[in-house]
Amino acid sequence: MKISFLSAFPPYRGGISSHSSLIYSYLSKKHDVQAINFRKLYPNIFFPGKSQYDRKLGNIGERILSSINFFTWLKSVRFIEAYNPDLVLFKFWHPFFAPAYNFIIKRVKKRCDCKVVMICDNIFPHEKFPLSRKIIKRIVRNVDGFVVQSSVVEDELKAIVSKPVYVKRFHPIYNSYPKSIDKVRAKEILKINKTKVVLFFGFIRKYKGLDILIKSMEKVFEDDSDIKLIIAGECYGDKRLFYNLINKSKYKDNIVWAEEFISDEEVSKYFSASDVVVLPYVSASQSGVIPLAYHYNRPVITSNIKSLSEVVKDGRTGYIFKRGDIDDLSVKISDFFNNYRDEFYSKNIEEYKVNFSWDYFISGVEEVCKKLK
Repeated sequence: MKISFLSAFPPYRGGISSHSSLIYSYLSKKHDVQAINFRKLYPNIFFPGKSQYDRKLGNIGERILSSINFFTWLKSVRFIEAYNPDLVLFKFWHPFFAPAYNFIIKRVKKRCDCKVVMICDNIFPHEKFPLSRKIIKRIVRNVDGFVVQSSVVEDELKAIVSKPVYVKRFHPIYNSYPKSIDKVRAKEILKINKTKVVLFFGFIRKYKGLDILIKSMEKVFEDDSDIKLIIAGECYGDKRLFYNLINKSKYKDNIVWAEEFISDEEVSKYFSASDVVVLPYVSASQSGVIPLAYHYNRPVITSNIKSLSEVVKDGRTGYIFKRGDIDDLSVKISDFFNNYRDEFYSKNIEEYKVNFSWDYFISGVEEVCKKLK
């Protein structure tokens, strides 16, 4: 099958790019795949981070598309038309990109005998975006099939598409990151002077509930001061709330914030040093952090949001706490360390990983295509 795949790939950094590059790699083992990358992803004025790029990652695909340049949309159409694919695949995570995507797929479908499949990280954005529902309804009209990565996104899709053709596949386990290193060595590198380590990992946005975690750790530290909270990630938004909470804490020396983008080669030391990874999110459609934790055989404590809790086996691969409940999260973290069973969790996670293979994810794309014939 000939596939044109539109998404953000390296040199763009972050989960979307990492996920897309692995999809491209695994699809290419069985199919002829043309990757169409962004020349300009976000205008600088709209990008809240320090940089959109990680040049060490190299490039994947033809960097043609700009989210804000109409002429690159036309160029992308011509580029795809010349390839004459059987399938146009694109990754959707925010309505900001919908106008460009919609323009391209409408015209490609008129010029090529192909189907269009959308891999949905989200249907609706986590944070408010003008006219998002109207914009999204327009683009899904031109899509033939969908791959959703959680039950939440599945429900969102059904809310705006009558009888959608889709499959559900959970976010696969990342296997492109460096292997784990010795825990003692990882702590030495990070200058961690505590026996036990809690990790919050990834870009920081308001909906991820970092403030809930910081507040919950007060009780945890009170019961056991031999614990360190590592916050590893760049803040997208106002970071004063989090720094104020940290500075007011009686146990601020037990909290360290690596406030930067964590590059792929740096990921291993943070997960290797940690005992448990916490996702205190107040909303989410899915997360790449849980598969990343599982890659390093680290258990997860997550809020009971459907899209996250459905990929954590409570008491076996981690714990589930009541969303937004600071006390419940404190109890779960303390209970984890009071009943610490490293080999038990590692064994369960190793067995559970079969549900998150890349081959299974790629089979979802192929399954949708078969349904469309």
